[in-house]
Formats: sequence, C-alpha cells, structure tokens
Amino acid sequence: MIMAAKEKFAEPTYLEYGFGELEHKVIKPDICCRCGTCEAFCPRIDHVENRPDLVNYDPLCGLCFTYCPRTFLDMAAMESKLFGRTRKEDEPLGIYRKAVAAQAQPVLEAAQDGGVATALLIEAMQSGMIDCAIVTGRDDEWRTETIIATSPEEIRSAAGTKYTIHNSVMAVKDALESGYQKIGFVGTPCQIQGLRKVKLLDEPYQFGQDRIALLVGLFCMENFDYDALMNGLVKGKFGLMPKDVDRFEIKKGMFRVIDKAGKAHEVKIEETDPYTFPGCGPCFDFASELADVSVGSVGSADGWSTVLTRTDVGEKLYGDALAAGLVAEKAVSEKGLALAKRLAAGKVERFLLKSEEMKVDGIIR
Repeated sequence: MIMAAKEKFAEPTYLEYGFGELEHKVIKPDICCRCGTCEAFCPRIDHVENRPDLVNYDPLCGLCFTYCPRTFLDMAAMESKLFGRTRKEDEPLGIYRKAVAAQAQPVLEAAQDGGVATALLIEAMQSGMIDCAIVTGRDDEWRTETIIATSPEEIRSAAGTKYTIHNSVMAVKDALESGYQKIGFVGTPCQIQGLRKVKLLDEPYQFGQDRIALLVGLFCMENFDYDALMNGLVKGKFGLMPKDVDRFEIKKGMFRVIDKAGKAHEVKIEETDPYTFPGCGPCFDFASELADVSVGSVGSADGWSTVLTRTDVGEKLYGDALAAGLVAEKAVSEKGLALAKRLAAGKVERFLLKSEEMKVDGIIR
C-alpha cells in the first residue's frame, strides 16, 4: 500500500494560514512588536513603510503565522523544552541558574551600564562559539541600524542602548544567506521570543535555524517609537536635536536624555507613555526569559550589569568570559534583585491590562 504524502511527511501545523491572518490578528491592531521574525524567515515578506508587508504571492504556508511571537506564545511549553521544567510562582525573572552583578574589563566607555553584553559577544567570537554577532547600532540621528559584526571592534562599535524599536531579527536572514554557521544575537525580549520560537517549535520548516548559536537577551520594560520619542520628547519638550543627544538612560523612575554638553534632561518614566511603541503593550517579559543569558542594569550599581545565566550555553559563555578576565563579578544585592523582580511583576500586570484592552489572545504567561 502506498502511503499518502501527507501521512508520510510532516505538514506545518498552520498550513493555509497566510499573511492575511497575520495582518488581521497582529499587524493591523498594533499588536506587532516589529521584531522582524516574519521578515527574516519568509522571502515573501519585507519591511515596507515601517511595518511587515507582503511583497510577493502568498502560498498560505503558515510560516509567518507560526513563528510570530504575537500570534501565539505558550511560555510553559517553551520553558519545558528549553529548561526541562516550568517557571515557579516565585520566579518573576524566569528560570535562571545564577544571578550576579558584572562589569566589562576594561570598562567600555560607550557601553550603557556594565558593558557585559558586549564583553560576552566578544568572548563568544574569540572562543569560536559564534562566527558573527547581530548587534544594533545607530547613526548620528539615533536611527537604529543592524550590524552583522565579525570582529570585536565591530561589536564594540554598537555598544549602548538605543531605546527605539528596530526589526533586528531581519538581519538573521542576511547572516544565513551570507553563510555564517554560528550566529550570535543580542536583543530585546520580544526578539528573543521570536528566535527561540523558531528554534523550539516542532515544525517541518528548515531554513538554517540550527545555525542560531547564541541568544543574549536584554532587560526591557518598554521601548519607544522613534518619531514619537524624537519629535515629542527630544525636540518638543527638551528643545534638542537628535544629533545633540549623547545618550538615553532610565534611572530611579526617571527617563533621562543626556546631551553632548553633559546636561541631563529628564521626565518621570510615566510621562513617556505617549512615546511608547503600541506593540509593547501585550508583552509580559521583562528579563528576556528565553535567552541563553540575560543582561540589564536594573538591580546593580551604576556602571555594573545584572546577569542571569539560563542555559548550558549561557552558563559556559559567562564562565569563560569571567575566566578570561573580560568581566569582573560581584554579588548582586538582595535589594537590587528584589527591585528587578518588582519591575518584572509590574510588566506582567501591564500585559494583562493591555491584553484585555487590545483583545490579545494566544499569549500565555
């Protein structure tokens, strides 16, 4: 008896779901986080007028719908596959093995805080764990741009937090097409969700996802729309031009813009709500819970980063960086860790409110 093709070969779960469903469920209602996952892995989708758009015939293969972190996201199922267990109620920062405060050595002047994400990527490249690192840089106007870095110098050039939405995952496509075999990526929680979803889902699509070797996740409470932030806050409230900004930072409940003369302009963080990107609403993940290693400033002293190692890959990378003298380490305080946990819990509360308001379903914390 000849077996039917669909019985012999696995079919995608969301076969016959196309870009139309993605557009209806995610893009048009502003649930899209602009991570770039659909654009990276579907050759028929591109970035048009600052959003994903269909630029070729849609065969309803289901790929874009399947890998979008906003169509559906079952954290318990993903945690079980990645960590062998699910998160407990007293783990608001997700599952991790070690929590420390760390600082790059030597101190990186351009880094946002401790420079640890940069140091880890450099160690990963020098050790051969990765052969390229996808990082997000910027131009003189603070417009973000993705860089496929192949040297420590290129990694260092992108140091520092940018604070505006960018579809950085799209660069994974360029790295795959360029033939890189061990791709490292550093990004925000939604970007990490998209890439981890690509790596973990039991779907028959094969496009090189096994070549994504390292995910370094950043702490993120929310991100901002470039035009709204620059026109409404930087220009409108502070009277600065983007090229006059030296850096942005969030400290002690204040959003601060530091100009090139060293003067700080600040507002309470809640006053930045009009500039927040709408797609950040239905996101519960503060600490990039699906990364190999997570890095953020919250919980550590100025000039230091809080580091959470989560997987074998993340644990080895951090241990090797520490042994090589690329990072210095000290204990993270209980008070600092408690602050990070409170912010993580606060983001979950906002996620629940926004999910109801925006009629989001399928995302399960």
